[in-house]
Amino acid sequence: MKLHQREEALGRGIRLVEWTFDPLETRNAHFNLNRLGAIARQYLPNLYGLTTSPLHRGMPTDRLVAEWVLDSPRVVAAVAVGNVEPALDAAHVTLPADLEARKAEPAGRLEAVQLQVRKEFGEWFARGYAAVGLARDTAGVAYVLAPWSDFLRERDATQGIHAARDSDAIARAV
Repeated sequence: MKLHQREEALGRGIRLVEWTFDPLETRNAHFNLNRLGAIARQYLPNLYGLTTSPLHRGMPTDRLVAEWVLDSPRVVAAVAVGNVEPALDAAHVTLPADLEARKAEPAGRLEAVQLQVRKEFGEWFARGYAAVGLARDTAGVAYVLAPWSDFLRERDATQGIHAARDSDAIARAV
């Protein structure tokens, strides 16, 4: 669906598509960053407020903003190969190995992870870094971050062009 959306957007002259996703949903993060080649450099705490949805577990609805520069070298490579491997020597925001188990427990332990992730992303983004991938190892899952200056060409390519925004629901549907 996302690849069809990409072709449709490019055909209409749209070169940037943005959407939000929950930073604690690592499957979505992997798909967005590694498979599609999107990056994230903005963290939005409690974007949708507290909801009664069981998906949100009574927690704040923190989101990362995925920026998908449709014709950038990074995205073209990700689409062609099916995956962008993040450089492991970059900065990281690490999630605990037992993250999925914590989701089944009362929100307190997961909320502590969310607060730590919010703090770390805020610090890295303020220093000019962007989330560019997700890596897994025995310690857990880690967002890989790189200096935003590495992606200036992608940012410059989006200046003055029309951007489309998806909803969180569309990002979850793929």
